[in-house]
Amino acid sequence: MPSVSPTKSADFSRGFCYASLTRQRLKNLWLKLIRQDASPKDIGLGFAIGLFSTFYPVPVVDTVVALAVARLVRANLPACLIGNTFLMIIFPALPALVAAEIFVGRLLTHAPAFTPPGDTPFFTWLRQQSGPNLTAFLLGGLVLGLPTSFLSYWSVRKAAEKWQGRAVGN
Repeated sequence: MPSVSPTKSADFSRGFCYASLTRQRLKNLWLKLIRQDASPKDIGLGFAIGLFSTFYPVPVVDTVVALAVARLVRANLPACLIGNTFLMIIFPALPALVAAEIFVGRLLTHAPAFTPPGDTPFFTWLRQQSGPNLTAFLLGGLVLGLPTSFLSYWSVRKAAEKWQGRAVGN
């Protein structure tokens, strides 16, 4: 059995950092996004659609819906996928995002506070809690997702315009 030298394992443990890996992934995605051979409008729209769908994190379904909407409005499909995976790369942000959506939605719907199950059977309690929380989640996702998508549309579009202008030599 081959042995692993201590310097190789030490180099790996010293060089591996989740934050730097995430930064590198984001940088690579950003460069792939703005370097595409498409109009800046289509790139920005595709990214915004993908990012908006991330605010409803249902595995696979959000991606399929985002791609279908992007195809309907003739947005850039790779940009849509990049926008859809943007928040997934920063995975610790996802639980905070869902919590923020429910919090904002509860503020807007004036939903009652969570109550512990107490003596109620668990599935009865879950059914009672799911209606207001689902409404709050959907409304919160809409309220947080729309402005984020609009901001991302303009910023990605401007970055793509700048990149394409520099690539042409203007």
